[in-house]
Amino acid sequence: MLDARSLLAQLELTEAEIDVYLVMLKGAQSAREVINSTGRSRPTVYYALSALERRGLITKQGNSEEYRFQVEPLSRLKTILQEQEDSLETAKSQLEEFIQMNQERQPGDHRPQIAFNEGLQAVKNIIMESLYCHGRKIDSLVPSDNFFWQLGPDFVEHYVQLRHTLGISTRNLWGKSVPRESIEKYYQKSQLRQLPDGMGDQFRTTIFMYDDAVLYVSSLASGYALVVRSREHSEMMRVFYDTLWGLGKKLEI
Repeated sequence: MLDARSLLAQLELTEAEIDVYLVMLKGAQSAREVINSTGRSRPTVYYALSALERRGLITKQGNSEEYRFQVEPLSRLKTILQEQEDSLETAKSQLEEFIQMNQERQPGDHRPQIAFNEGLQAVKNIIMESLYCHGRKIDSLVPSDNFFWQLGPDFVEHYVQLRHTLGISTRNLWGKSVPRESIEKYYQKSQLRQLPDGMGDQFRTTIFMYDDAVLYVSSLASGYALVVRSREHSEMMRVFYDTLWGLGKKLEI
């Protein structure tokens, strides 16, 4: 069921603005009606009305003694969402420029870095963050029973969609065969192989390798991710990975 309050909150309306907007959608047209319907204080309601007006969601008519307010066409909500998306794209571009500019200024430091992330949201964040790798290439080693399958299809679809958008190429070593419909849905333009029989059932940690980083993602029950950023460690893991890749069974899409 649609959660209207959650939707409007994602458009960055405050709780007071949501209260006011929803009662106006039901027919309230004056500040007095809004105050009576929401139970909010007069200053809070007037502030919310002004904010909604600035965003183009409502307009007012009449004189200052008794303004009448009218809700603008709901298509205005789509405009707000598009403005947010445009702003986000601009921020992404500026962030990339900022990172590159400041990386060049930082002194070289090739010491290994290890980051431990615990909790479901933290693990999901670090997985998504890996998609912004500079090399645009990720190798993965996926056990038969892994974090992705345990979490469910929604996160997988979100991850794959962003991976496609960013143009990331992948090699995927799976612990077991996967239904053809899943391959066709999620792994177009990916190289796929299956680990030797039985090997994928002997561990539960998913491994991603990108740039000079190796990301270890535990099972959902353990709920942690470990990132090791080290050229030496990465080189060693890639030797192991390439050996397993050569032993794997090729899967055709």
